Amino acid sequence: MNILGIGNLELIWILLLALVLLGPGRMVDAARAAGKFWREAQHVLRAAADAATVSLDAPPPRSAPRDPLPEPEDAVAREGTGDEADAQPGAEDTSPEAR
Repeated sequence: MNILGIGNLELIWILLLALVLLGPGRMVDAARAAGKFWREAQHVLRAAADAATVSLDAPPPRSAPRDPLPEPEDAVAREGTGDEADAQPGAEDTSPEAR
């Protein structure tokens, strides 16, 4: 087992040193405070990760359909737009090419 580069033997020495320096009563309080700190740090990190995560499965928001723009009142059809096929048979062609 290797925790942050510290092996089993080193971890035992650290715990024994803490027991000697802090004593049995304060060592329990120190461990409890370290556990609370660790839990709060994990909570903050999870909240930050959740806030930064984008939901990729959700469909994008849809905007309301827009009404098409009305045609301008002074609109003029261009030549060669394919409207010749819609012309009725026998109607006069007033285009400059027909003259």
